Amino acid sequence: MRPIFFIGFMGVGKTTIGKRLGEELDLPVIDMDSYIENKEKKPIKEIFNQHGEKYFRDLESEVLLELANEQAIITTGGGVVEREENREILRKQDFVFHLTCPFASLWSRLEGDENRPLVQTNSKERLSSLFNRRLPLYDSGSSITIHTDNKTVEEVIQDILPHLGDEAE
Repeated sequence: MRPIFFIGFMGVGKTTIGKRLGEELDLPVIDMDSYIENKEKKPIKEIFNQHGEKYFRDLESEVLLELANEQAIITTGGGVVEREENREILRKQDFVFHLTCPFASLWSRLEGDENRPLVQTNSKERLSSLFNRRLPLYDSGSSITIHTDNKTVEEVIQDILPHLGDEAE
């Protein structure tokens, strides 16, 4: 089994869908942000505050490369596509799902979420701008786009499984 990656903007359902697909396929699920936190022994927010974004993005690239051979489902952080080298790593993979939905749907999920620093520190307009800027980056780093808007977790899983072919059996 080759790794299955989920990329997309925060709030689109990468973690939820990844966990459910992991149950369905009996595969481990690795959340890249949690992986980085365990590796560094500190929360992402602290990594950003102490070392800056470049340091975090360097770690993210290192971890992405490390996980590219895992037999697992890998859920990425929303900004993993910011670097061309990461998109290049993703393009070499067979299963990179870009989960997406309209920004208005995302905003209704994200608004007031205190666990997401980007939501706390940015306006709706700034997040919308970030979403629109990243969209082509997600497309550039993925092989399959799956829309999650107005769908249950099970419906999204049913949209994903045919793309996995023999891997899903």
